[in-house]
Amino acid sequence: MEEFELNHLSATIKVINKKIEKAQIELADLKNLFEEKRLELGNNFYEYKQGQDLSGTFSSMSQIEEQQLGLEKEISKLRNQNNSPYFARIDFQTSSALQKVYIGLGSIISNKKVYAVDWRSPIASIYYEYELGDAQYKINDKVIKGALTLKRQYKIENQQLLSYFDTNLTINDEILQEILSKHASDKMRQIVSTIQKEQNSIIRTEKTENILVQGVAGSGKTSIALHKAAYLLYKHRRSLKSSDILVLSPNNIFSSYISEVLPQLGEDNLVETTFAQLVRTELKRPIEPREDMLDEIATKADQDTLNEISYKSSYEFLDSLLRFLKGPLTDIFSPKTLRYVIKEKDEGNEEIIFSEEETRNLFFKTFKGYDFYERINKIAWQYAMVFTEKRHYNKVQHRGLKERFKQILYSFMPISDVEQIFQIFMAREKLSAKKTSTIKYMDKGTYLAIKHYLYGLDHDFSAKYLIIDEMQDFTPVDIYMFKKIWSCPYMIVGDVNQCIEKNLSKEYLQLTADFLGCNVYNLNKTYRSTQEIASFANNMIGIKNVEYVNRRGQSPKVIKSANQGDTIAKIIVEECSDFDHIAIICKCHKEAKEICKQLNGKVDYVFMKEPEDYKNKVLVTTCATAKGIEFDAVIVPNADEENYKNNLDKNILYISSTRALHKLYFTCQNNPSKFLKNAIQEKE
Repeated sequence: MEEFELNHLSATIKVINKKIEKAQIELADLKNLFEEKRLELGNNFYEYKQGQDLSGTFSSMSQIEEQQLGLEKEISKLRNQNNSPYFARIDFQTSSALQKVYIGLGSIISNKKVYAVDWRSPIASIYYEYELGDAQYKINDKVIKGALTLKRQYKIENQQLLSYFDTNLTINDEILQEILSKHASDKMRQIVSTIQKEQNSIIRTEKTENILVQGVAGSGKTSIALHKAAYLLYKHRRSLKSSDILVLSPNNIFSSYISEVLPQLGEDNLVETTFAQLVRTELKRPIEPREDMLDEIATKADQDTLNEISYKSSYEFLDSLLRFLKGPLTDIFSPKTLRYVIKEKDEGNEEIIFSEEETRNLFFKTFKGYDFYERINKIAWQYAMVFTEKRHYNKVQHRGLKERFKQILYSFMPISDVEQIFQIFMAREKLSAKKTSTIKYMDKGTYLAIKHYLYGLDHDFSAKYLIIDEMQDFTPVDIYMFKKIWSCPYMIVGDVNQCIEKNLSKEYLQLTADFLGCNVYNLNKTYRSTQEIASFANNMIGIKNVEYVNRRGQSPKVIKSANQGDTIAKIIVEECSDFDHIAIICKCHKEAKEICKQLNGKVDYVFMKEPEDYKNKVLVTTCATAKGIEFDAVIVPNADEENYKNNLDKNILYISSTRALHKLYFTCQNNPSKFLKNAIQEKE
């Protein structure tokens, strides 16, 4: 092994250790200073109580706390990088010099010498984008041209250089396969050392560009979105904080699963929520969990229900809703003349009059292009200004007048209750709508759209950048509300093939991209599963033109047995004992509970309900809950021809299958489903 490489690694580790030591000393000093300030505040409280200004003391303490947090974050990042300071090196020859650039999680610089650069830095893009030969990178608007003469990848663990490879590719296949063959973790991992060229181009898109990423199962969509966030936080660190980026994720379990990616990259976690939580906050009503909705259609879906879901998932439904809101609903606004006496006189009272015709013209003509609540706001403000100008009201009084006028203007609506309006719209569409306290999952966007159109939103959900995961699970009405709520740039990721309750087409994908003004990026290479599992799953639903990493493994198996509990326990004990995460993925909760009974006393398991459950080795769950997460091995019980027979069932089987990294099993008592014809058939 080259002495130069060993010396550089040793020198880099020494620099990191010195930086950690220095930061720890500074942190200790700050803690002592903060304690001194706190004691000073306590000892001199009587003097302060007599009227001395406290603002300077509290401001100083606040600044100290902020510095402490910054140092703690820096120490954490340095410790994270200490075991493996960098993962690659490029030699870049320009007309004036040869640069040897080491690439890691963060920049390591001491006495103006650069030991490693951050993977997000402009020059590091050469590593991801180019093969040996002519290359270039861009700093601001300046293009630096040269030649890439060396591309080297390292395997460094616990500060030890185990090996390195020179390659002409972005990622050496040997390193990539070794990383992909590892066991599943209870948290998603950062992928900076294995980012591929097509992934890198998405990560480094401009902040102002709206992008929609359509990626096959296992293509790294979610991971890329989180690395995109890390890249933006690095590039725009003066104007963008982690709290400025919002992630809409499928559920709380998934949120927990992705929660460590940003900290691994040295960044604070982003703000995460689900769209259902947001709607619940705004409407103050419970929302049916998506898992419950899928449970219902998986067990007793009739064709009418599926047709209704399909219609509510269409842009045609969105168009009908908007036409209803802006047409028939708005048209029932019926103003009356408003007359106010502002001064009584013997010769006649001085009055302010807002005629019915004036209000009608303002509402239906002047402010026609606005939503209902915006029209009301503008008219109320205009009418309040008339009083303010004539009676010289101050700003506080003006706001009160405006609110009073809003109440009066809303009283001109014969119907203004969101629930009533929803019921009327559903009746017009000939759709069922039982009035319950809980809003149906498929209707959450419709309720929010009605509330927003009539009244606006009560809460501020603003962000400077929005990431939407599992795009295919949202309806066009939901997507319309994203556009209404957030005016910031956004990145949307998903896979039209991974939708359970409906079948989506490429045309739908393009419609969504056009509607949101997004550029579409396609990821057709899968990294998660072995080639045997991935090709089996893709053949099941007829997906073609998928690229596979050359990682081979065992073909999926179907095992027919009289006792599935015994069979599943045997698979876990005899064939999956070395794995860290094994999922038994069922069609619905009822089936999952039955499987739990069959496993009692035979194997230790946890029924996955909460985020912390994922830490366990054997999990019983449903397809809806497991979506987006990966496991070392997956077992799908009751995979017979009666349980999995239609398109919806096929979607469930496909999504369940694509959760598996290394091994995939199906068990059944009766004849296997027709969708499993390409799996190896076995009998107990």
